[in-house]
Amino acid sequence: MSDVFHRISYAEAGPRETGKLLEVIEPYLSFSMDRRPDEPLALEFSLRILSGAFVSNQWLSGATIARQKKHAEADGNDDLCLLIPRRGKTIHMHYPGRRHGLDDVILSAEGHAQLWGNDERYESWSLESDNQVICVPRSEVSSSVKDLDDAMSKGVPRTAALDLLSSYARTLASDLGPLDGGTIVQARKTLTDLFILALGPSGDATEASKGSVRTATLERIKADIDVNLAEPAMSLGWIAGRHGLAPRAIRDLFYAAGTNFTDHVLSVRLARAHTLLSSADQRHRNITAIAYDCGFGDLSWFNQAFRRRYAMTPSDLRSSETQPPPA
Repeated sequence: MSDVFHRISYAEAGPRETGKLLEVIEPYLSFSMDRRPDEPLALEFSLRILSGAFVSNQWLSGATIARQKKHAEADGNDDLCLLIPRRGKTIHMHYPGRRHGLDDVILSAEGHAQLWGNDERYESWSLESDNQVICVPRSEVSSSVKDLDDAMSKGVPRTAALDLLSSYARTLASDLGPLDGGTIVQARKTLTDLFILALGPSGDATEASKGSVRTATLERIKADIDVNLAEPAMSLGWIAGRHGLAPRAIRDLFYAAGTNFTDHVLSVRLARAHTLLSSADQRHRNITAIAYDCGFGDLSWFNQAFRRRYAMTPSDLRSSETQPPPA
């Protein structure tokens, strides 16, 4: 099982810079990227190619992306792709002679997501758009979607299922470090199941995807915890309210994963504190400030928990990081 992650960012991109991006993606998907007339081209991509599936978080400005017949012939890729606008200006898409729906579509952050097949020709362009692209093999999706033609013609509406897919894909397209074989298999299944749910599943597919919904929901909750570690109100009830779930439901999600909410929050806070205390960029900050930033309101409790986890105090770690290496 393969797993490739890249992060690419250019404030000003020319042919050499866009060539580097295409070089990364082209083993999976072939297309062209050019600068819009009289507009600077800027881009920021974080993307993961996961054993035949593709997820990306991307910010683009002044770029035209085109997939022509020659590209489809070169890679033979007929995957289904979903573009989810998130923020920024509208995205324009043109499909010459499209079989499903309109030839010209304008997408906005408030509107539908756009679905197409990589066997289609298309062009897209925008000025300052923040969006996601998610692609999965057509063969793994088409038989499980209630009305694929309808989804391709009308787009995919903003639903809880689409939101969950977007959140999970955003996590996958971040720097998680290398994924092992078992994690890749689980991630691919979860991504595909959520893709089907967002498009409108058949009855059997809805039932089969319940495990993936639980997996993605837990990942979204964990990501929310990561972002809000310093929040004084952090609690099971606080997180439950943010996600529209009962506290019992969140407790059960953590138990099913072999842990519990309290232990997970403590573990993440300690890991964040360890990273900050080990960082040369944070040496100007005292231990108390770092502890508070990681959500510890009681310094004594922080010291005790840190020592149990790492067999040293925060002061010991800070001292060891500042000692010169032995001669």
